[in-house]
Amino acid sequence: MGRPHLITQYMNAGLPGISVQKKLPYRPEPQEVDSLYRAINRYIFDNALTQPEITIGTLQKVWGRCNWQDTRQRKGSWGKSGTWCTIELYDKWFCPQWFCNTLAHEMVHQWQWDIYRWDHRERFGREMHFNSGAHGPSFFLWRDVFNDWQLTLKHSHGQRRWFRHQDLRKT
Repeated sequence: MGRPHLITQYMNAGLPGISVQKKLPYRPEPQEVDSLYRAINRYIFDNALTQPEITIGTLQKVWGRCNWQDTRQRKGSWGKSGTWCTIELYDKWFCPQWFCNTLAHEMVHQWQWDIYRWDHRERFGREMHFNSGAHGPSFFLWRDVFNDWQLTLKHSHGQRRWFRHQDLRKT
């Protein structure tokens, strides 16, 4: 099977010049976010996730955030149970690649809370600690799969190094 068009389109999109990127010219529309979420869910997470509420807006000091909720959110399609998360994304981006990579990163956090924590409970007989849904071993289980799709899985991506190298893999 060939690579799905959407993830590949985002990751192979041409980059505008650095001076243009610094103006944060890429502004994804809500339907773009939904389409990309579905593509990442299908091809990276094998449709294991239920799409949470995703908001786009101004965030402080972060590009995106997956928020744990105390109650399960809406039910998913095909009778899937709902999610325990919401995702927030910044509304302005350097380029489509940065946006795609950040959404995929936040989806790993969703996977940790919606799927992995129940496996953890079964295997270890106790709840996963709240802070375990961060950048630990369960987060980096996805690194090889991300690499297959030209995505990078890191704790965070530094802007300064991005502008120097123009490569998510070196940030």
